[in-house]
Amino acid sequence: MKFLSFMNSRTGRGIRVAAGVAVLVAGAIIGGGLGVGLMAFSVLPIGTGVFGICPFNPLFGQPLRACAVPQPHTKRP
Repeated sequence: MKFLSFMNSRTGRGIRVAAGVAVLVAGAIIGGGLGVGLMAFSVLPIGTGVFGICPFNPLFGQPLRACAVPQPHTKRP
């Protein structure tokens, strides 16, 4: 459950967007059929990060939307 909490956190979402942008840039640099494929694939991590959707949640019985996953409680001093 820590993995899901991380992936649904602001940091996890930011990492997904950054990874998607990196794949998009790599696809543009490579060019050709492979580059177009990479650029098309980059829409997935960018979209899931921006819209708060985690495709791993349903695999663990959680809702698709990131905001619906219960966050662990932390004690504050």
